[in-house]
Amino acid sequence: TGAHNNLCLLLKHERKDIDGAEAAYRVAIAADPRNTGAHNNLGLLLKNERKDIDGAEAAYRAAIAADPGNVNAHNNLGNLLKNERKNIDGAEAAYRAAIAADPGNANAHNNL
Repeated sequence: TGAHNNLCLLLKHERKDIDGAEAAYRVAIAADPRNTGAHNNLGLLLKNERKDIDGAEAAYRAAIAADPGNVNAHNNLGNLLKNERKNIDGAEAAYRAAIAADPGNANAHNNL
């Protein structure tokens, strides 16, 4: 799974191949549905590159379902809910879940 993630990051950031990166994230997820990094990074790609808010939210929630302690996915979900959905209560719940998973996480505290 690490190799898949590295390929995705290379395609996205170095080659600017968004289609290739998205496809590689989806292959990584198909190979290991519990690959929370691939779900989370797919969510970032969908939100930032595709402006696919529904797809990004689904990817973050899949990462959280696979690992409820995934601080990054909770944080990213919180940011999406706050900034895109204007769902302040949902964002607060996501940030609080991130803090519960990692009480020292500065990003989650700052976002809250």
